[in-house]
Amino acid sequence: MTLDPNPKTKNHLLPATNYSLLTSEDGQAVVISVLIVGFLLSIALTLSLLFIPKIRASSEISKSSAALYAAESAIEWCLYVNRHSSVTAPVMANSATYINGITNLPFNPADCLAATIKAIGTYQGISRSFEISF
Repeated sequence: MTLDPNPKTKNHLLPATNYSLLTSEDGQAVVISVLIVGFLLSIALTLSLLFIPKIRASSEISKSSAALYAAESAIEWCLYVNRHSSVTAPVMANSATYINGITNLPFNPADCLAATIKAIGTYQGISRSFEISF
């Protein structure tokens, strides 16, 4: 077997064809791939819309309990003021705050004499409230 020094001359041995380079089936794989990726993307976005609020709520549980305890402390303070004389308002060590839920102002001892007491406790942007009537 001898090697031809000019390999380009072998093209004349290939059979001549009339096939078109593009057929009607070209591009099907691309279309199917785009449809599958779009479908998977829509599933992922739907799941994220469902689960992100639940994840955020579960991460705010500790903040929620601190806000709840602040509101409870304000209610307990008002009940104590009703039974005893005026005492200093509680100060939260964790920087939680509470306000009168009826006036949306800080509590004063006169607010505790009302028939309905509502306290809103807030900690790091999370608010919880208690309301009592007597």
